[in-house]
Amino acid sequence: MSDQLNFLWRQLPNLLWGFPNNRPGGLVLSILLSGGAIALGLVLAIGLAFAQHSERSWLRLLAGRFVWAVRGVPLIVLLVLLFQYLGTGTILGIEFSAFWSAFITLTLYSAAYQADIVHGGIAAVPQQLRDDARVLGASRLTVARTITVPYSLRTMRPALVTQAVTIFKDSSVVVVLGVTDLTTNARIALGGDVGNAPFWVATYLLVGFLYWCVAFGIARFAERQIRHNASVVGRAYLS
Repeated sequence: MSDQLNFLWRQLPNLLWGFPNNRPGGLVLSILLSGGAIALGLVLAIGLAFAQHSERSWLRLLAGRFVWAVRGVPLIVLLVLLFQYLGTGTILGIEFSAFWSAFITLTLYSAAYQADIVHGGIAAVPQQLRDDARVLGASRLTVARTITVPYSLRTMRPALVTQAVTIFKDSSVVVVLGVTDLTTNARIALGGDVGNAPFWVATYLLVGFLYWCVAFGIARFAERQIRHNASVVGRAYLS
């Protein structure tokens, strides 16, 4: 038992922020990779959701087909396919590494799932509110910015948090490309040495625990924010 604890203690810095010659890595890289993909994916998802509500049929069709196409392919397959296209050459003079291939894949994957959430949130906004704003002279952009997005966020927030946690955990599949995230660094730390066989279970238990800590932290933070906002709205209503 002490040997396993000593091994985990020696490898903990490598699992948290990467090996000395390849930082940031480990858990820090997993957070940066998934966090960036979730944020950019949400921006794309909002655009896709508004496109699905567009009056132009061709725009609705394109947005809907994109969402269904990405959602219908397993993440690991999408990752490998995009890496074969992006990570093995240059496009417009830009050389795409395994990291950027993984980032683009996670962004598109996140956008496709978040688009459905945003689409449902927009549909939950009472049409009467938007119609009243239009009658008062507000432009479509103003209605979207001041009414549709703020109102729908209250509906979407729990689902978006769940999706963010899912994307963070799913980011571990980048191990197939050798991106030095938490799972990859655990694999490197164990290496091909059969002498490390007794440490496999303990190492991956630690990896699972680190993923759980971040996921639990995200969920708890979001829950506190939701409760805080609800209490603020309640106090404003009572006053």
